[in-house]
Amino acid sequence: MDKQLFIKILNSGSEKLANRDMLVNACVENPLRNSILLKNIGSIEDEKSSYSARIFELACKENLEMINPYLDDFCDLLAKIKIHGTVRSCAKICELLMIEFFIKHNRKFHSSIRDQHLEKIIESGFNWMITNQKIAVQAYTMQTLYLLGKKYDWIHIELALILEKNIPTGSTGYKNRGRKVLKAIETNTDLKL
Repeated sequence: MDKQLFIKILNSGSEKLANRDMLVNACVENPLRNSILLKNIGSIEDEKSSYSARIFELACKENLEMINPYLDDFCDLLAKIKIHGTVRSCAKICELLMIEFFIKHNRKFHSSIRDQHLEKIIESGFNWMITNQKIAVQAYTMQTLYLLGKKYDWIHIELALILEKNIPTGSTGYKNRGRKVLKAIETNTDLKL
């Protein structure tokens, strides 16, 4: 798919499954298309940013390594995004990155993810945990912050405080995930989801 057709389908407003699959495949086949998605995600007031974020998330699920050249841009966007769908997709990508980094110990991510990226993910993650976000964002972020706590001890302390405060009033999903994270923190074991 050439660049013009990619942009036309992306901006058409049609979120049909067939279009979504075409866009995801185009990104996987030509990772340069991700720069277009990141530019759209950066349009933080535009509702279309969440569709671009969803395409980016699905493409990352297919081939997460293609994010490596864009880590600076992606991490810079995290503190700016506001629209729920965009935040949700970005939170999922953060979770995928931390799984590769801390659980799978993928060397390609150890060489590309720097401390400044981790700091931006931590800052955004805690912001998402203390603001009014839907359960999907907070569930992904719990996992992300838990994994980051393996490198930065203080994260587990702060995350536990937030969870203990919010579990009593949280949704069923929040309570279930939160209790699992708390148990993993308290027992210093791997998080079983």
